[in-house]
Amino acid sequence: MEGIKVRSNEEFRRELQYTEVLSKMPLITVEKIAESEPVPFQAGGKMPLDGIRALGMGHVIAGAAIGRDLAFYGADVLNIWRPNDTEVEGFYWDAQVGMRSTVLGSSKEDRARFDILLRDADVFFANKRPGFLKSHGMDAEELCAKKPGLIHATVVLHGEKGPWSNRPGFDEIAATVSGLFAVEGSLTNPKQPPIVPICDNIVGWLGTIGVLSAIRRRAIEGGSYRVVVSLTRTVLWQLSLGILDKAYAIETAGSTDAHTNIPPDVFTADTPLGTYQGLDEQAYLAKSPGSFRTVLVPRGSSKPEWLQAR
Repeated sequence: MEGIKVRSNEEFRRELQYTEVLSKMPLITVEKIAESEPVPFQAGGKMPLDGIRALGMGHVIAGAAIGRDLAFYGADVLNIWRPNDTEVEGFYWDAQVGMRSTVLGSSKEDRARFDILLRDADVFFANKRPGFLKSHGMDAEELCAKKPGLIHATVVLHGEKGPWSNRPGFDEIAATVSGLFAVEGSLTNPKQPPIVPICDNIVGWLGTIGVLSAIRRRAIEGGSYRVVVSLTRTVLWQLSLGILDKAYAIETAGSTDAHTNIPPDVFTADTPLGTYQGLDEQAYLAKSPGSFRTVLVPRGSSKPEWLQAR
């Protein structure tokens, strides 16, 4: 369990992690880190990301949501679990939709299987604890050196640099340190906003936008790319959009049809885990149709190999 101090937004903006890192950090970092030949999109593809292969280590929501998004638009997404990994079932049923699922450990044999998958991967995405990717030879520099043209996407908490860069955490920690819990309640009586997750899903969408931007650039100019999105940076952006007057919000919410939450769209599908009903995509792009080739599979049930191109 991670413990953190509740801060006001004003207090947080005096912290070195804000003044030296987050205040200068783009909402979505897309950085070309090496040169390689252009990789055009698949000719005649029926889906926007037909032919794209994404290798992930995404769990909970923010990282896994990147894989779900890529799968929805046609990518073959294979998510890797470590042998001793665990997951909250509710998160798995939501964020792992669209992805196949395999298990690879730290043995030489499993690392060899990972490297074989990497050879044909276009994207690698992860949301692991600080230091995990580097200690396992999976940071952007190492993987892009092994596979030129790779797009390496990571979700971090407070940023990759600065005095807080080694701190692990999740959605609510980003919101607490940046002042959102104090806004919802007070410094002495902080409160969680009524709608959760606070930033996880948004971070996933922002990460996907970064990956798509890098794929497009790679098709034109080539190159390997680093994509980084931060939970705390995203909450700061959310706060910058403005805060409703609390009394007005309490009085108005649910008072009329116009101020009542609309039930989300859902979809139903037959899966190896039984009949599945989950949240559908809440926005469809007319010129970019999407659907899931795989809806939901048992964790670790897929072979560590890519599907045949369709």
